[in-house]
Amino acid sequence: MYSVFTYGTLQIGSVMKAVTGKDFPSFPATLHGYQRFKIKGKTYPGIIKNESSAVEGTLYKGIDAESLVLLDEFEDISYERCLVDVMVNDKKENAFLYVTSEDYKQYLSSEEWSLEEFKRKHLKRYIERVISY
Repeated sequence: MYSVFTYGTLQIGSVMKAVTGKDFPSFPATLHGYQRFKIKGKTYPGIIKNESSAVEGTLYKGIDAESLVLLDEFEDISYERCLVDVMVNDKKENAFLYVTSEDYKQYLSSEEWSLEEFKRKHLKRYIERVISY
């Protein structure tokens, strides 16, 4: 079983379920040394290293191998899966992270991505698109 730190649309349980078909235990978590940005022309974010920043997100635990494959497909070639340490309740935990790949960093805007803004403006249509995916 695996743990995955999510910082964008997958933080929302219904999006994770639409992608994997499953519910997983989830916990608020913080990833230090990274920064999240909007991707130009998209409703979802990307993330890159920035030692002076931190990103709040959700840590999912108990991810099975089949679901990890589905997440890899969902994240596609714009992201690379890597292993990082995240903080959950002042405890360090190992988790997979989908970081913006080198070839796609050029598409990041200079604007921070907001989960609340995404929920207000895009969530309903986004879930419909994911389900039909």
